[in-house]
Amino acid sequence: MSDVLVVGGGIVGLLGALELTRRGRAVTIIDAPTHYPPASWAGGGILSPLYAWRYSDAMTRLSVDAFSRYQQILDESDAAGISGCEALLHCGGLWVETGGDDAALAHQWARRWQVPVQSVSASEQMPESAAGAGLLFPSLGNIRNPGLLKVLRAHLQRLGVRFQSAVVSRVQPTRVGARVLAADGRKWQGDTVVVSAGHMAAQLLLPMGIAMPLFPAKGEMLLFRMKPGQVPAVMLTERGYLIPRQDGSVLVGSTLRKGDNTTYPTVAGRYQLERLAASLWPELASCSPAFHWAGVRPGCERDIPFIGLVPGTSGVYAAVGHYRNGLVSAPASAELLAQLIAGELPFTDPEPYSLSSVSPSSRSSSSFFNR
Repeated sequence: MSDVLVVGGGIVGLLGALELTRRGRAVTIIDAPTHYPPASWAGGGILSPLYAWRYSDAMTRLSVDAFSRYQQILDESDAAGISGCEALLHCGGLWVETGGDDAALAHQWARRWQVPVQSVSASEQMPESAAGAGLLFPSLGNIRNPGLLKVLRAHLQRLGVRFQSAVVSRVQPTRVGARVLAADGRKWQGDTVVVSAGHMAAQLLLPMGIAMPLFPAKGEMLLFRMKPGQVPAVMLTERGYLIPRQDGSVLVGSTLRKGDNTTYPTVAGRYQLERLAASLWPELASCSPAFHWAGVRPGCERDIPFIGLVPGTSGVYAAVGHYRNGLVSAPASAELLAQLIAGELPFTDPEPYSLSSVSPSSRSSSSFFNR
């Protein structure tokens, strides 16, 4: 029996396991089969909330140092002999189209959180861009999420973390911890159980008396093969974004369909994204995308995740509801989760993320969050 069972093998579950392993815990991750790809596989990997200054302080505390946290994780994995770490981070910065009062708010936010920022027009940053005035955050960037997941799984396996493939049908609290029941009849028992199963966590937590404001939210993206350096930084507008990779590939995203839990790309989604691509960078109008894919985000009716003990249980924790900010907030979310489980002093006040008062409060004013 492992000390800790983690239900869900997305980025939050993987990094939660890493933090707990660092604290000497034996961890087993129970993940859905490979034909259920995690949301963190399908996302763009921008290491900042979109229009970060429009979010609550509680989200900023989980996301403001994500780039440096991932650099440390990748350095640790590389030192452990895990291959593929060197090309995952793209540190060209994040350019955001904004102006007027919103730009003033962004400058105030950047000063408060000590995030470097420069006023830079789109044409200065990328001459071929069709965007307008904006701000460049040079210390931000993005991470190649599919490669990140592979690196983390390999690193965790070397650290002794066990992986089980199963569709979990129920988490049944016991006097201490819980039993995890799979649809195929298998069972696991853990003194500590972490539920980090994306939008599916709602149905696992409901029998415990916790009605979570979670929902599936489908998103589609395109990838274009371009020359390295043509898109120097993440280019974000209210309409969508361009995300560069180290090899020159450019991602265009994204669509959003709340309540849709399917993972197949659609013709309508492709046409929408191709029009978006041409509007953001006219050169893409004459290019054909190399890849088109879809994923399901763990939607939530508030802009910060739920992290902490499930009320009425002893040893059952949840880390859910990260929505569009799973990758950027995962390292800090995992640290907070592990600190709560280990009885350590948390690096930030855990109350805003508590499950003790489940309500759709702390909504973001970001158009990306609501559209």
